Amino acid sequence: MSLVVEANLLDVDLPAEPRSASRARRAVLDALSGIAVDKDAVGVVVSEAVTNAVVHAYRDREAPGRVHVSACLDDHGVEVAVDDDGMGMRPRADSPGVGLGLPLMGDLADRVDISSRGPGTRIAAFFSLMGPAGPHGRPLARHVSGRAERRTAVLVS
Repeated sequence: MSLVVEANLLDVDLPAEPRSASRARRAVLDALSGIAVDKDAVGVVVSEAVTNAVVHAYRDREAPGRVHVSACLDDHGVEVAVDDDGMGMRPRADSPGVGLGLPLMGDLADRVDISSRGPGTRIAAFFSLMGPAGPHGRPLARHVSGRAERRTAVLVS
């Protein structure tokens, strides 16, 4: 029987304003200290997800809303989630098209799940533990994904 151990590493609530992206990134990276995970990738994904909430989630309001950032660790890896209670994923009339944030998150994380619910959006990114430092001494990956094997974000309705 396999027992999965899970630990909540971080739960932080921030205002949906530009400086919160760097504050969230620092908080998550501090929480991941000593954990064998690609911290550069985690940092970029957190920054992008929080920035998306700041720019898009509350564009119908005068005052900024809130962004909730959490991180959990289990035997397989780390899940970082960014939640808002904004207007959900809706097209912008003033947008020239799809931005780079979601595809970038899909490239950097092992899995990205996006759920848009009324109200709000949740972006949850999963990052596998790396190499022998993982809890079960998993071997390092011998294969590096290229553009042809690009992981994409999954939109869950």
